[in-house]
Amino acid sequence: MFLAIRELAHAKIRYALIGLIIVLIASLIFIISGLAKGLSADNASAIQNMKADYILMDTDAELEMTKSFISRTDLDNVLQMDGIEQANSLSVRMMNASVNGSDQNEDVALFVTDGDSMLLPSVRDGSPITQEDEAIVDASLQREGIEIGDRLVFGEESELTVVGFTDSQRYSHTPVVFVDGGGRETINAIAISVDESRADEIRNAVGNSFDMVTKDEALKGIPSYSQEQASLNMMIVFLFVITAFVLAAFFYVITLQKRDQFGVLKALGAKTTYLAQNLVGQVVLISIMCIGIAMGLTLGIAELLPEEMPFLLTADEMVQTSILILIVSIIGAFLSLIQIVKIDPIEAIEGAGK
Repeated sequence: MFLAIRELAHAKIRYALIGLIIVLIASLIFIISGLAKGLSADNASAIQNMKADYILMDTDAELEMTKSFISRTDLDNVLQMDGIEQANSLSVRMMNASVNGSDQNEDVALFVTDGDSMLLPSVRDGSPITQEDEAIVDASLQREGIEIGDRLVFGEESELTVVGFTDSQRYSHTPVVFVDGGGRETINAIAISVDESRADEIRNAVGNSFDMVTKDEALKGIPSYSQEQASLNMMIVFLFVITAFVLAAFFYVITLQKRDQFGVLKALGAKTTYLAQNLVGQVVLISIMCIGIAMGLTLGIAELLPEEMPFLLTADEMVQTSILILIVSIIGAFLSLIQIVKIDPIEAIEGAGK
């Protein structure tokens, strides 16, 4: 590490430039990762945060919940199965609501379930549902000016009163409105909590009638969810590849420029492993410093983003992404390690003398 630190101190501008490139690429990776997570939550947080182990849907629905149709009798039969700890109905409707009968309209996802359902989220402000004409709504509607006591009017006959707000309940990029409607004869899905030791047994028992899927699998049925995430994840992968190529090219050129010096060091007794350790040390030091700067820059940018922009990046995710960037950076330096191994001290010294 002594040689690595001395060289970093000697060639400040050279390494500052490559550091700037790494900072920009790492920041872009963090930002796109945050947008990917934010869009995922904005599209499906109501399913991701659902207090259920599995979801049962009609096999013909192909995981698209709004196309699944299940009878109340089927729900009663599921409740009788051994290993089912709890089962609740769920109906999903994409609706447009008028606020207090005014010209203000809001697109919402109506989640209809049982009054004592495990699917009902905890209330942040207000009170839980106590009757069928009450609703708990996602807090994003507060930014639209909706308050507790306001009425959501659906058509001419249906009306709900907002009694509480909850966090992180979005579906298909719209706020979710939870309502008690457990008496419906037809539902879209059944959310179940099961004894995990009997999960396979239950799946086999319902296999002829339902698709028993995890919450992650159910996300694939949300329109555009998979395509949206695939596009953003592909961008992130390409950025990792670009990081590896940039570092590989930079350190390869630097290694070629220092070929004669490495040859002299080898002739003086320096081992190849020592030189390789110093190269890797340089990469690690530069990467750690640049990743730290990129993390701070990303957090600063996140604070400036508008509240309605879907951006979500937790500390754990930032650490995981940082480790990946560091690993990719080290991989990018492997090409230079090969050059160090191949350096012949005699040829390098003779080349330097010409």
